[in-house]
Amino acid sequence: MLVDVESGNVTLLLSLITGAEESVIEEMLMNGIMPADVANQFGKYEEYRAFLKSNIAARLQVLIDNDEITVKEANELFNRISEN
Repeated sequence: MLVDVESGNVTLLLSLITGAEESVIEEMLMNGIMPADVANQFGKYEEYRAFLKSNIAARLQVLIDNDEITVKEANELFNRISEN
């Protein structure tokens, strides 16, 4: 199941990745804990990061397919984003 992070489904995404109840995740986010830190607290940081990277790669592929960026530009962007 793909979850679009931008649509506000961060709680659902983190719940699916961590196995925690949505209410627990929502409370953590409402208390100012960043999503990556929430995932990390459940030992699922790498899974969270992998999801984000695959989501970014898919979006870059759409830009390539629409001739909005070149493959070289997409690779450079992906590498810069992946460093953070």
